Amino acid sequence: MKKRIRNFAQNYAIVLMLIFLAAAVSIIQPKFFTIRNFTNILNQISVVGVLSCGMTFVILIGCIDLSVGSMISLAGIFSVTLVAKLGGEAAIILSVLLGSLIGIGTGSIVGAIRGRMGESFMVTYGMQSVLAAFALIVSGSLFMMVPVSQGIFVQIGKGLTPVYIFVVLVIVCQIMVTKTHFGRNLMFMGANPIAASLSGINVRLNTIIVFMLSGLISALSGVLLASRVMSANPQAGSGYELDAIASCVVGGISMKGGVGSFINTLIGVTVIGILGNSLNLLGVGSYMQMIVRGAVIAAAVAWDIYNKRER
Repeated sequence: MKKRIRNFAQNYAIVLMLIFLAAAVSIIQPKFFTIRNFTNILNQISVVGVLSCGMTFVILIGCIDLSVGSMISLAGIFSVTLVAKLGGEAAIILSVLLGSLIGIGTGSIVGAIRGRMGESFMVTYGMQSVLAAFALIVSGSLFMMVPVSQGIFVQIGKGLTPVYIFVVLVIVCQIMVTKTHFGRNLMFMGANPIAASLSGINVRLNTIIVFMLSGLISALSGVLLASRVMSANPQAGSGYELDAIASCVVGGISMKGGVGSFINTLIGVTVIGILGNSLNLLGVGSYMQMIVRGAVIAAAVAWDIYNKRER
């Protein structure tokens, strides 16, 4: 019985913490447990949630992608620039294709050097600087307002549409990882890339595909953010890459790769969102919120390391 209790606590610790946090805040602040507040939480986590799905693919193979924040900025600038000239549909599609192409380039470099966490960190750090510079050049270092007031580009970021996109994306990606040959290859690559290569898996090609998906999804996040705030900022995505990584880690995805799922990502994004919302409702200052969030992320990493040693 003790072993079962310990295994349950290890596997579902973050869910138990989420339930405890929600219950405690509901008692202290009645406004927390309302439909309006939950809708607000969902809207707040949707963009980071979509971005975290792309980051999940990368972390599952034991890599990291620091360029996604700059990709958000560039995709937002690119889509706002095109929406008045080509229409909302073309602006969205071309922005997503741009993200995919950049992801293919990044993945080609990482795959060519057979990179893991350290190598991908440096490659994507360099790509982050390149994309940030392009965003500044295209926008002239200025804010850009969305030049249209209606259409699909305006609607895609309004209401609960980003939430629906996030949920559908989680379901599709979860099926890809758990029910397809491609998903099983990714998990195998994350756990042991050498054995995966020796067993006949094309590690380089799968790495390129993973970074392509990361670029595509991060560009979609940029479009959603631009539509939501009806403007584009060359530095709008700054820090989003860290939020995405934190959501994955808090949800229980191993930074070494090969362990986790998109359900973990959903849980992690929800925990981060509820934590931030709770601190706001309780009137906690911004500096103290940074301390609390940092402590939660550090605790999640420590718990992940502890679980690995126990296993």
